[in-house]
Amino acid sequence: MAARLGGGFLGEMPTDIWSRLYTSWLRMAGASIGRGSVVHRRVKVWRPENIEIGMGVSVPASTDMAGMGKIIIGDYTLIGANVRFVTNHHPIEDSSIEWERVLEGTQQSVRIGKYCWIMNDVRIIAGAYGVGMGDYAMLAAGATAVSDVPESELWGGTPARYIRRVTTNRPG
Repeated sequence: MAARLGGGFLGEMPTDIWSRLYTSWLRMAGASIGRGSVVHRRVKVWRPENIEIGMGVSVPASTDMAGMGKIIIGDYTLIGANVRFVTNHHPIEDSSIEWERVLEGTQQSVRIGKYCWIMNDVRIIAGAYGVGMGDYAMLAAGATAVSDVPESELWGGTPARYIRRVTTNRPG
């Protein structure tokens, strides 16, 4: 029923015409968005020119993409509700930097592989050196990723830590 009303899952998934128009606008603003991918019209996107989304990705409404640094999301990655991609880093531990520069921060990259699963309420924080997820990696609901998640591993908690290896029926 929600799809007929132009909403998707409880109005949050990007199945409506306005989200498709927003996705087109993001492309015109410099975002690289693959075939079959849609970004919900209520996603907060900063600096679309720093956003790269692969094929077959749906970005739900409650996502925040602070693309001050690069955010790269691989093909067919599943993104849950309330996910935050944070690329800013504020080096408060470095006393040689002027306070204004600390507040301004530096920008790092977030790199997500193909076929990843980022569950609800996840925070991915690039930190001082950037952060990534290997292909087929998963972040459990509520996790805060501040370090790389290797391929085919499930991580969870705050900060996220290794839980177990995952096996998948990989396409192709």
